[in-house]
Amino acid sequence: MSKFSFTFAAGATFAVLAAVMSLNTSAAYAGGGAKEFFVQDYNFSKPMHGYSGHSGNYYCDYQRLPSRKCVTNANGSESCKIVGWTLREMCQ
Repeated sequence: MSKFSFTFAAGATFAVLAAVMSLNTSAAYAGGGAKEFFVQDYNFSKPMHGYSGHSGNYYCDYQRLPSRKCVTNANGSESCKIVGWTLREMCQ
């Protein structure tokens, strides 16, 4: 059941991303000006799939980046643990 809810959440996330990109594309055409460059971050507990390619009149790149929490021990060594993931959307 948890795999289904994760798959559903991933699908819903990309549906929202597609809707946001279509709104930004129509706004750029309506203004008659140059296309905007925008970056937006989405935080998840598990890694999401990245993507690079065209979406309408924009070229978008999605990068998955780990969010780490690091702790320094008494002897000075550092250990890091991944506590979450960020999906960074960049479109131009």
